[in-house]
Amino acid sequence: MGDQITEILVPVDGSENSTRAALFGVDLAKAFGVGIRLFYIFPAASVEIIGMAGMSRSDIDQAAQAAAQKAFDATHQALADVSGVSIEQETSMGDPAEEVVRYTEDNPGAMVVIGRRGLSAMKSLLIGSVSDNVLRHARSPVMVIT
Repeated sequence: MGDQITEILVPVDGSENSTRAALFGVDLAKAFGVGIRLFYIFPAASVEIIGMAGMSRSDIDQAAQAAAQKAFDATHQALADVSGVSIEQETSMGDPAEEVVRYTEDNPGAMVVIGRRGLSAMKSLLIGSVSDNVLRHARSPVMVIT
């Protein structure tokens, strides 16, 4: 784990929970004097489904970019009145929890601020939520916003 927070990483998906995490992340970024990075991960399961539908890699990339832009737009709308914080955005493709954990391995100074999603109790018991997996495996500090 890095000794110093160098950025706030907020995984976003356009949901109310990720928007709350982004708003909280901005407050933390101001407190630490760092920037915030909005991180959208196009789920690997979606890639497999789209691929089975016969779409090309280019079509999959376009679908991923459209989904990312929708999530970024929703988050930026909620952050419209924010000033004094650098906001960057990054897109990845794969398992959301694994991608966030990988990011923390590559960037140990990143503090993750993630929204807890409302999985059913049974589904959560079977596979766990993204936030639970990130909390258990991330290489940097993690804050879960409920």
